[in-house]
Amino acid sequence: MTVRVAGVKLGLGGWIKCKTTVGYGTGLGWGFCARGKGELNIGKFCAIGENVRVITSNHVMIRLALSYRLQIKIVGRSFDGPKKGVIIGHDVWIGDQVIILPGVSIGNGAIIGAGSVLTKSVEPYSVVVGNPARMIRKRFSEATAEIVEDLAWWDWPEEKMLKLKHLFANNPQAINWQDPNL
Repeated sequence: MTVRVAGVKLGLGGWIKCKTTVGYGTGLGWGFCARGKGELNIGKFCAIGENVRVITSNHVMIRLALSYRLQIKIVGRSFDGPKKGVIIGHDVWIGDQVIILPGVSIGNGAIIGAGSVLTKSVEPYSVVVGNPARMIRKRFSEATAEIVEDLAWWDWPEEKMLKLKHLFANNPQAINWQDPNL
């Protein structure tokens, strides 16, 4: 079973336990999990794999006991760490079993390799992999990345996307961006 809400797809077994905004056209794979006291903001047209974990806050390390349950039992409440939140830009591809930790921001057009652990923010149009994740390359040249960013195609109506489908069918680095028909 898959849940669809206003153009968003949440796969089977997924659950969201924090304040979350998800952009149109984004798909969250089976077993997606988001939790914490911070906010999660996900852009438009993202492809998020299966069993991805997003954590928007963490335990406080300066207390005698780290267990929320014990804190509630003994003190009457739990102590949360800073609510750092997580931001995922537009057109981001996140592979299966990625873990995203509090305070991370992922730029537009980034690709996160399967099994990566993100402890730091990711630049737009970067490809990152590993534990901890590190950038292995950029998807586009800086000039092409700037053009794509300025286009902000994710905000276009679908009719415009269809009219300019050649932009989506070709390598952006090979397109003549000076063409007056754009």
